[in-house]
Amino acid sequence: MPSRQRLLGSGWRVALPAATYAALAIATAAIVARRPDVALAGHSSLRLAAELAAGALLLLAALAARRAPSWVRALLVATAIAWLLAEWNTPGAGGGFTLGLVAYAAWPALLAAAALRGPADRPVGRPEMVLIALAALTAVGVLGIASAFVFDPPGEGCFDCPTNQLLISGSTNAWRDLSHAGLALTAAWSAGLLALAAYRVATSSPARRAVTAPVLAPAAVAIALFAADALHGLDRGYLSNDPTDRALRSLEAVALTCVAAGLAFERLRTRRFRATLTRLVVELGGRQGPGGLRERLARALGDPDLDVLHRRDDGAGWIDAEGRPATLPAGDSQEITSLRAGGRELAALVHRRGLLDDPTLLGEIAVAARLAIEHERLGASRRAHLNALRKSRARIVTIADEERRRLERDLHDGAQQRLVTLAVSVRLARRRHGESDSQLDRELAAAERELNDALAQLRDLAQGLFPAALDEEGLAAAVEALAEGTPRLKPGQLTDRRFSPAIESTAYFVVAEVLRLAHDGDVMVDTTFDAACLSVDVQTASDLGEPPIRIEDRVLALGGSLQAKPRRLTAELPCGS
Repeated sequence: MPSRQRLLGSGWRVALPAATYAALAIATAAIVARRPDVALAGHSSLRLAAELAAGALLLLAALAARRAPSWVRALLVATAIAWLLAEWNTPGAGGGFTLGLVAYAAWPALLAAAALRGPADRPVGRPEMVLIALAALTAVGVLGIASAFVFDPPGEGCFDCPTNQLLISGSTNAWRDLSHAGLALTAAWSAGLLALAAYRVATSSPARRAVTAPVLAPAAVAIALFAADALHGLDRGYLSNDPTDRALRSLEAVALTCVAAGLAFERLRTRRFRATLTRLVVELGGRQGPGGLRERLARALGDPDLDVLHRRDDGAGWIDAEGRPATLPAGDSQEITSLRAGGRELAALVHRRGLLDDPTLLGEIAVAARLAIEHERLGASRRAHLNALRKSRARIVTIADEERRRLERDLHDGAQQRLVTLAVSVRLARRRHGESDSQLDRELAAAERELNDALAQLRDLAQGLFPAALDEEGLAAAVEALAEGTPRLKPGQLTDRRFSPAIESTAYFVVAEVLRLAHDGDVMVDTTFDAACLSVDVQTASDLGEPPIRIEDRVLALGGSLQAKPRRLTAELPCGS
């Protein structure tokens, strides 16, 4: 039942204005036919048809402009009706003569109020409000009601004119003064409207101009033509029906038709955009990788530089489609438009200035792409968490390497140096006292051997913690040093390029760990650098046995990849250029 009531209400909102205009159009045609000599249409049926058609087209376009605010549509409907009433200010109007006296100059003011707001309901500032008020005061107050109060048709020589129902006291001088002032004010406010319309069109963004110009520009032309008619009648003190007045009236009809065409174009543009959004929804419904939403929105809106940033789950910052931290640009060349749903901010569109100035465009996009935006935002958040985890693992690797490096230095500079000093002291003591005491010489020799063994073990421990050659000379030197202590390791092609400490230590760890897992046979290793990636390829003569979990964790912590086979392992480590 409520739905039916809405349909009935919508039907009456269309039928009532249409029926009113049809009745007034029939009456206007009758008035012109009764006295064509004083009518603006004159004796020309074509001119009369053009007048009636211009008003009808404006009315229909206004009723069909569903996106325009209802009061803007009402102003346009009133403009179409007032356009007809300009023909009622003649002796042939009969009982409608007084209405014609009041409303014959009202249509430009109504059209100005509607055009300044436009179909997009653009807010108007103080200059626009002052201009609209001046236009209404001039058209209805000065030229209409005030002039009707003092206009006595017989006193002005119109003996066949109907009675002026608003006449209070006839005064030729007062009527001519009011008419003269009204025509001058009409020319003044029309000039202001032209300047304001030109400024608005020139300074609007392309998107805003596409909405406002098709209606505002022809409306300004129609009002300018009426102002020209006012200037033409300024010397005689009133608007009349001479050939110039009739020619300007015909041009005004053309301009009103263009206003109707502008409204129809806006409706067509809206339908085309909604068709584009429909295709966008279908495309977004399919599978798409990170960044697919940005590409499709950029193509649909015609801005290849458009970007989509997503709000983090905690609301503290932004991320891109890959989950990387991002910041909103602060330059003047781009504009940021927030997309909200359910009262919360989902994403921000970074685009060229003015792209989304159409006030309904953003809502259409938010509705059409909401699910896709939410889907990509969740994916971006997941990737952001993975990136954070990967960075955390990389920091752990770096910290662990730094700690190993510190322990290696402590062992080298501390315990190892003390053992070396102690071994030298034992050797000197043996030379001084060993020859005279064979028992002491044997004991000192045993102590020296124990110290040498301890020193060798300590060096092996320090080398295992973090090889000094890796820090000082790089990966190739460290692998060759490892091969010298382990004959089973057979270095092949080794790149002598230096990399970051984390990359070098991870690559060395891969080689050392494979060497540990491959209990028997030779181990061959090659390292190559290509396209900002270090590749470590290790082949073994025997199966590696257990899955290389430790190697995989270490490689993945740096964002690398690992390919493991029973007797071959290849690690790819991204290391920049």
